[in-house]
Amino acid sequence: MKMLTKSGLLLAALWSGAALAQTVDEQLLAAQMAFQQAESQQRTADKRLKDAQDAKALAEQKLAGAQAALDKASADLNEATMAQGNAQQTLQQATQALQQAWQRKEGGQ
Repeated sequence: MKMLTKSGLLLAALWSGAALAQTVDEQLLAAQMAFQQAESQQRTADKRLKDAQDAKALAEQKLAGAQAALDKASADLNEATMAQGNAQQTLQQATQALQQAWQRKEGGQ
């Protein structure tokens, strides 16, 4: 009976050792798979971050270009407004001079 018990314990010990080895192998495989998944997620996050940084830099460049275009358009508008004001004033003066000239001509006849 003692021999049977010792054999059973030895068999149980061997069985649990085999089960433990399988569990360790399974744990290693699970850890490797989790690492690969985490690494893939990190690469995806890195790419997303780089893409977002690139998009932001491009948008900032476009914004700077748009701001420069807006500044130039504002300056052109101011210049055109002044030129139009000057032309309008010149036209008014020329109109008055023409009217006076006609009045003198009509008054002189």
